[in-house]
Amino acid sequence: MIRRRNSDAEAAAQYLTWALEEIERLASPNAAHHARIALEEVRRDYPSADPTNEHSIKYAEEARRFCDKADEAEQLVEMVTPVRREALTSIVENYRRTADQMDRLAAGQNNTTFAANTDHAH
Repeated sequence: MIRRRNSDAEAAAQYLTWALEEIERLASPNAAHHARIALEEVRRDYPSADPTNEHSIKYAEEARRFCDKADEAEQLVEMVTPVRREALTSIVENYRRTADQMDRLAAGQNNTTFAANTDHAH
């Protein structure tokens, strides 16, 4: 079964996420609880509005892939001429930087999920 994206539901989920963040800054637990309920309902009824699982998994996989590439390039550094060593070192740095960015994206997606799920006990 192909699930179609629902841009209105995705926008609603994003607005609710932003609202929840602002409500939490105000330290209003009851309002935050209701915002979480609304966000959970939108995400449950419209799966395309819950990108956290899909995106965080994708970003984490990409981060691992770039780390593996950086490790491979580092191993090659020992076997090449100084000129190529410099190029490989630059490549390793770029792979590591990209891996760090992908890790941060994955963590950001997970933090959004965490923020939406922290008040289930209320």
